[in-house]
Amino acid sequence: MEIIYDDKKGLSKLPKNIKQIGTEPDGRRVYIEDYAYSFIREQIVDEDETGLIGVLLGEVKIIEDITYIFVKGAAAVTNAAVSTDGIIFTEETWPVVNGTVAGYFDGLSIVGWYLVSNKITSDNMYMINKTDSDNFADGNDIFFMVNPSSRDEAFYEKSEKGLTELPGYVVYYERNEKMQTYMTEHRNETGVSEKSGKEDGRYRELIKERKNPVSRSVKKHLTLVYCLSMLLIIVVLIIGVNSINNYDGNNKNDKNGQQANAGVVTTEEETVPVETVPADVTTQAEETKKQEETKKKEETTKKQEETKKKEETTKKQEETTKKQEQTKPAQTEAAYQNYTIQQGDTYYKICEKFYGTQSSDGVKKILDFNGLTTSSELLPGSTIKIPN
Repeated sequence: MEIIYDDKKGLSKLPKNIKQIGTEPDGRRVYIEDYAYSFIREQIVDEDETGLIGVLLGEVKIIEDITYIFVKGAAAVTNAAVSTDGIIFTEETWPVVNGTVAGYFDGLSIVGWYLVSNKITSDNMYMINKTDSDNFADGNDIFFMVNPSSRDEAFYEKSEKGLTELPGYVVYYERNEKMQTYMTEHRNETGVSEKSGKEDGRYRELIKERKNPVSRSVKKHLTLVYCLSMLLIIVVLIIGVNSINNYDGNNKNDKNGQQANAGVVTTEEETVPVETVPADVTTQAEETKKQEETKKKEETTKKQEETKKKEETTKKQEETTKKQEQTKPAQTEAAYQNYTIQQGDTYYKICEKFYGTQSSDGVKKILDFNGLTTSSELLPGSTIKIPN
């Protein structure tokens, strides 16, 4: 696009190849070039990203008392913090931005900024206004917000209340070589998606590739490495096949040679001298072996006898215990006799009945045998045991 100014006649020309989005505003008007417009709108926001931001580049002109902001370029800002809590341009952000502007957009100035996000919307205008006032102080700076999911897009201008949405803007078309160069070299860093261009036929091949972390040079290197790897694999396979064939051939030759020389080998084996072992050495080894076997048998027999003795002892103990248990009831029964308590009985009277005298020792014997004490009550009709 060229704007022609004639100082003598005071005339100027606006671009004719345009596309009006929305309605024309009464005041400040925004014209954005198609390359910059497409670059912003077609950026891809990953699921784990809150949003992408960048700066708008161009110039401000006043034509017939109307302020026109021509956006001729857009550059991504990749070293700023973007979250739903705030957007922060750090101290390291602006040197990088200024370097990008000087390197790709010489002669253009920063005229605003943009945000591409599915998570930050117009409901977050307080945060957006704070970012705008902290970093873009010029009264003519504008803000462009894009929501890729809903495809909502809007430009905002500064007002007393903060950023205010403009009712419309204009997309115009020109060669814009500066933006083309930037898009070509940075589309892998920022990411743009494919678009057919049916609306206006102006979406160039520069925005056909999606975001890809691998650059062209890296792709070329990977392709070369892949080809070399395949060639190496083929060479290894050929060498392997030849080695197998040679191995099979050698095996056949070895077998044939062995069969042909079988008689010679037999003859050689027959003539090999055999060292004679003295008879006494053999006898001594046999005697030692017999002694060891005899010793093992004796140990085994001894262990068996010990085990048998233990079993017999255990059996005798069990029989003794069993006999004791069988005789115990009889002894217990013979050790006491039952007595039914009569009316008027006392422990001393009972003692006298069975032991012939009223003694403390006799009473204690009865109490202990029954697990009673002197305070235990004697109930008529109940039974106690009287030890003999």
